[in-house]
Amino acid sequence: MGPSSLVYYKAINEYFKERTSSDSLHTPKLVLTQTDFAFIEQAQKEGNWDEVGRLLAGEAAKLKAAGADFFLLACNTVHTAEEYIISNSELPMLHIVDAAAAKVVQCGYKTVGLLGSRYTMNGTYFVSRLRNKYSLNILVIEGEHENNVHNALYQELAKNIFLPETRAKFKAAIDDLVARGAETIILGCTEFGMLVQQEDSSVPIIDTSFAHAEAAVDFALRD
Repeated sequence: MGPSSLVYYKAINEYFKERTSSDSLHTPKLVLTQTDFAFIEQAQKEGNWDEVGRLLAGEAAKLKAAGADFFLLACNTVHTAEEYIISNSELPMLHIVDAAAAKVVQCGYKTVGLLGSRYTMNGTYFVSRLRNKYSLNILVIEGEHENNVHNALYQELAKNIFLPETRAKFKAAIDDLVARGAETIILGCTEFGMLVQQEDSSVPIIDTSFAHAEAAVDFALRD
């Protein structure tokens, strides 16, 4: 969905080559479907998550018909509708939060700074899952930082606009999380990694796009 689809496609292919240590012509089998994000965002703004789920469950059905064995949602926020999507899909879904959490746990971090949309900051699908399933302490952006990040996402990043002044605002939000005790920063939006780089943070960054893409390759190769 959106600019991050390119990131996923590139990351999956590159990590597949790394994992298989292959210099052959083998590539992972991929099926991509994309819904109209304007309809997704309208439903999100209205708090109509069942509609978000309905739209994405429909896309999951297309993936199954095309031969997919499992699917990913290349967007953090829409995981808010995960219950509807999972209960209305015949394919297993690889959850983006689990992919990111695996990286956190692997590195031994306990306190996580989370950067995401307002839906992600104020919702439960990400924060509660990290707390309840992985026993992590979660810090979220607040106030001016929350407004800056959320507005930039929908007014710029989702439209493939990446500005240096916006990157500076993201860095300020990260600095605030680190000052509050974050040991690592999760970029809880699949577009954020196209703007923010490791040099923008004094602690390690975990990009959900790459964590999710790598988890997908590992899952496919394992099964």
